[in-house]
Amino acid sequence: MHPTLFLSASLATSSIAAPTLLRGLTNVLSTLTEPIQDIKQLLDTSTTCDTSRISLPTSGSDLPVPDGQTPIYVAVGRGTQNYSCSTSTSDSTPEAIGAVANLYNVTCIAASDPDMVATLPNTAYKIQSINNYSSILRAASVDLLGHHFFQGSTPVFNLDTTPSQQYGIAFTKVQKKVDAPSDSVQGDNGAVEWLYLSTISGTVGDYKSVYRVNTAGGAAPKTCENMPSVIEVQYAANYYFYGEGS
Repeated sequence: MHPTLFLSASLATSSIAAPTLLRGLTNVLSTLTEPIQDIKQLLDTSTTCDTSRISLPTSGSDLPVPDGQTPIYVAVGRGTQNYSCSTSTSDSTPEAIGAVANLYNVTCIAASDPDMVATLPNTAYKIQSINNYSSILRAASVDLLGHHFFQGSTPVFNLDTTPSQQYGIAFTKVQKKVDAPSDSVQGDNGAVEWLYLSTISGTVGDYKSVYRVNTAGGAAPKTCENMPSVIEVQYAANYYFYGEGS
């Protein structure tokens, strides 16, 4: 569905603060129309997808790419960082319990226009409904690449989404963290760190490293005061998947 029609349909079914909601949706849509058209044009005009041109953002230079590894995929992720609170008091701080996100394939955009791909998480974060963002990406002809979740304490990236799309599964562990740049979209509590993760036993495919960069939002509240036992914090980020070079 075209994003304008989708947002209009959503608005028509809402009875809560309609004028305010309309102004908010209009403002968001005005910031998205040009990026959507730019993405579609990039995908329509690109005849090759040269992954050798892909590199991590400059701000991620403190996250090392081991020698001999080359980029395979780039995905923009949209979901929630999840935390738990033992009590709802200021004496308790939220503890990370994982994340859940959809991953959308922007590999060719990363190869063609690294500046644009770096802005995608910021745009994604502005759409507070994950389902709405999925519809907007479909309008821009961006396909689902996979899903990010945790298996126990292990970050997992499952890129096997359909019988015909079997791109493997990366089981990972965190090797290094760096603070998000100060100009990142902060959300309510700040932007989560940029990460370098290495793959571990159980990985299917040639994946060796995964990088979370260009983060927007996702950080936990400072304390658990007046918070539920489980907190879901909206976030977006770019994920770079690296494997052994040929």
